[in-house]
Amino acid sequence: MFEEFVEALPTSLARWPRAHNFKERDRVKAVSVRATAAVASILSTGCLSASPFRLQAGPTPELRPEIFFAGSTHGEGSLNQRGKAARRLTVEGSGASEADGSFRLDQAVTFTDGTKEQRTWHLRRSGPNTYSATLSDAAGVVTGETKGNVFRLRYLLRQPDVYMDQQLFLQPDGRTVLNVATVTVLGIPWARLSETITRVESPAAAVR
Repeated sequence: MFEEFVEALPTSLARWPRAHNFKERDRVKAVSVRATAAVASILSTGCLSASPFRLQAGPTPELRPEIFFAGSTHGEGSLNQRGKAARRLTVEGSGASEADGSFRLDQAVTFTDGTKEQRTWHLRRSGPNTYSATLSDAAGVVTGETKGNVFRLRYLLRQPDVYMDQQLFLQPDGRTVLNVATVTVLGIPWARLSETITRVESPAAAVR
């Protein structure tokens, strides 16, 4: 759901090179200065509003994404970006275990202006409380960790320094998750998603 946002980033960020020898050092420095100036200019156009949720971490109920997202889920939320009006959206999810032991989650995102996007997750447990995943939006491997009712994710959206930090909080009813995802550019918050996700279907019904 961040494709349009990523495409709107300054082109100087996409072309930000890295120095491989001393001859390239001055060129890299010049491009880096232009990219930083472009980011500073856009960030100055407005503030990024805080999430409306009151989030509370705790040991229970335990959030396991392959359990909560099994079957059908429905999400409603808003995407806020500096200098732009908030965009409302809905997300319809369908998740199930694969034959190789991984978990697949397909999401259909619809914005109120009619824009539609598709996202696909492939999630695999890499340890007792850790996960590795791939995501259609990500520019590399996604890493995740669970602790009590919280599932945290971090991944690169675009080189060199556009990251997504995502936290999902399972609520006491066991059927609702509050999802807060923040995009940072050069470590500065740029956009934020606040979403309420509800489980529509029993996880026992979702096996491929």
